[in-house]
Amino acid sequence: MQEPNDDQGTILRWEDHIVPILKHPNIHIRDKALIAVAWESHARPSELHQLSFGDLEDRGDHMAILLTRKDGHERLLTLCGSMPHLKKWIQAEHPVTELLTAETDSLEEVAPETPVWAQTHRNRIISSLQLRAVTKRACEYADVPTEFTLYDIRRSRAKLLAIQLGLRTPALRERFGWGPHKRKEFVETFEDDGLNEDVRPQPPIQCPDCGAWTPQHQPCLWCGTGH
Repeated sequence: MQEPNDDQGTILRWEDHIVPILKHPNIHIRDKALIAVAWESHARPSELHQLSFGDLEDRGDHMAILLTRKDGHERLLTLCGSMPHLKKWIQAEHPVTELLTAETDSLEEVAPETPVWAQTHRNRIISSLQLRAVTKRACEYADVPTEFTLYDIRRSRAKLLAIQLGLRTPALRERFGWGPHKRKEFVETFEDDGLNEDVRPQPPIQCPDCGAWTPQHQPCLWCGTGH
């Protein structure tokens, strides 16, 4: 495993860096959910850290997520490919679910201030150090080509999408929560070669056995049925 090296233009890829983590059997579902949501939302680590149940809305085949910058600016994003892992964590494995009945929807019944990224065995928000340790631990387990941080995910997504879509695109600025001062120079040192791949997570499918939403081309997260 190599350390990230900005001088060499290290860019994380969905298939090379994220998928091995999501498929690894020994990585906790909370950590998989955090990394998948970080990739799809390309949120700042601080925005991810402060997420609460009140910032999530279940919309069936996708989820809405409300991100808030330190200055209070909010943006609403859609989660599709990362939704199954997030749902599995908050509806089945999050410590707060121990207080609910089997038929209860955690998003509807849990206090809105409940932290999304809680400790695995206690309903208390993980610390900043624990947040940073999630990616380090996952990279070691999955033996991905480059060890990365949550910020590296955001930075890589920005570079990939900027090269493909152009930084002047208003939708891109809104999605990353950038102001009008954001400069374009940070992508000009990177080659366009090979960066036109589809960097989005594939949309989930409904398991034919249990009906839950689950990632494509993997056993169902909920019942284990192969697809």
